[in-house]
Amino acid sequence: MKVAFILLACLLTWGQAAWGHAALIRADPAPGAVLERAPDAAVLTFNEPVSVTALRLFGPEGQPADVAPSRAGGSRIRVPLPAGAPQGPYLLSWRVVSADGHPVGGTLDYSVGVPGGSAMTAGAAAAPGAREAAIWLGRWLGYACLFACVGAALFSARDPSDRQGWARPLVWTGLALLPLNLGLQGLDLLDLPGAALLGWAPWSTALASRYAWTLGLSALALLASAGALRARKSWVARGCAGAGLALAGAALAASGHAGTAPPQWLSRPLVVLHVVTAAAWLGALVPLTRLLKPGPAGWAGQPLLAWFSRWIAPAVILLLASGTGLTLLQLDQPGDLWRTSYGIVLSVKLALVCGLLAIAAFNRWRCTGPALAGDRAARGRLRRSIGVEAAVALVLLGVVSLWRFTPPPRSLDAVVEAHARSAGSRLASFELSNGRARARVMPSGGAWLIELRDAVSGKPLEAQGLTLALSNPQAGIEPLRRAARRQQDGRWRVDMGSLPLSGAGRWQLSIDILVDDFEQTTLEGMLSP
Repeated sequence: MKVAFILLACLLTWGQAAWGHAALIRADPAPGAVLERAPDAAVLTFNEPVSVTALRLFGPEGQPADVAPSRAGGSRIRVPLPAGAPQGPYLLSWRVVSADGHPVGGTLDYSVGVPGGSAMTAGAAAAPGAREAAIWLGRWLGYACLFACVGAALFSARDPSDRQGWARPLVWTGLALLPLNLGLQGLDLLDLPGAALLGWAPWSTALASRYAWTLGLSALALLASAGALRARKSWVARGCAGAGLALAGAALAASGHAGTAPPQWLSRPLVVLHVVTAAAWLGALVPLTRLLKPGPAGWAGQPLLAWFSRWIAPAVILLLASGTGLTLLQLDQPGDLWRTSYGIVLSVKLALVCGLLAIAAFNRWRCTGPALAGDRAARGRLRRSIGVEAAVALVLLGVVSLWRFTPPPRSLDAVVEAHARSAGSRLASFELSNGRARARVMPSGGAWLIELRDAVSGKPLEAQGLTLALSNPQAGIEPLRRAARRQQDGRWRVDMGSLPLSGAGRWQLSIDILVDDFEQTTLEGMLSP
């Protein structure tokens, strides 16, 4: 417990620079620019090398035009634009893959001459997509199968007489999930519907991504674990079990937020160590419950239980130390734990880990000794307690799988300073609200004015910051973000002119409100032409 307290104190007191997903740091034309004539090309500059997966240019009529970068990679992407473009508003929607293997999207808006406008009204928020739910479920089940098989292999290598036959179906389940997760990754990278899996594009794109390395190494880890379960010689079983454990660590370090945080010479070994120790601990829970099944007082499981009891304490210490190091690389300040989606997921994970540590401490110091001494009642208590521990571990893996959708604070998109538009926009004013805040959005000239009030009292709501985002998933338009500036009269101003709306369908609007250092709330709605 002292070690856990020291690590938690380090987490709360250490501030460190944050690194992460690719962020757009400069664009030419500048976001919101009004140009006298159509540009020959658009240039997007990111803070790290990226690979382009999708580019769409929407003109005044709202119809997409085919554009492609002059070269597909690097930190500076030049996109030649069609010649002779008519006057009006334009949107260049981009989607790239960052160094950690995750897709990042955004939209650059500019106008040629005087942009036109179109009225829009507010509606209900859009429902979450099935694709994201499938990605989360696929990763959760994949992690569960991988950890369980690795743990079973370790126990089988220690006691070759117990082949851990229960784990063999999980090996095949884990292998079957790999192509499914590969296809889902391709859909996510290209922002395509599920029907696109019948084509080659999502598969080829996913195979070219870093996530393909994760899936390939996971396949090798599962096959190595299967070899340990089937081996008849102890040295073969131990070699396969060790290889499976190491490959599992390498698989999760090959892609993802944590493994690509600079300096990678530190972050990647930390990920490997964290995954290896987590798999050894959590993967051992099912074999332990089988080991402690009811039986005579002098049962043959004492040597395995004593073996597990000896190495689990240093393994947990290494797990906590590596996890703390990874957390410090991801967070910029302690407030990110409750102000960002990534931090909230991390906070839930930390709470579950504390629960696991409490259960493990109870097992180690209250139940293991009597069970080793032959107390059948203590063995039963230990078995039930480890069953609860396994259930909490399964929930923990589900929570960790949510990180796919929550970039760390180090990777939040950079906000590029925009030029205000001189042209007007004919948007009808509307309101958005939730249980915490109410926002009245009033288009005015080349900007949107936003008035915030408390949803309960109706009084003006003081806030530290506000960001507006517009996207159109059905039309393939990635989020267009604007940071608001507070005016002297208390309202917030967002420089946002007209958008090409014809045939573009409904737009999704979100307003992120930073109420204070401890609270952030989001208002969402739909805008219909």
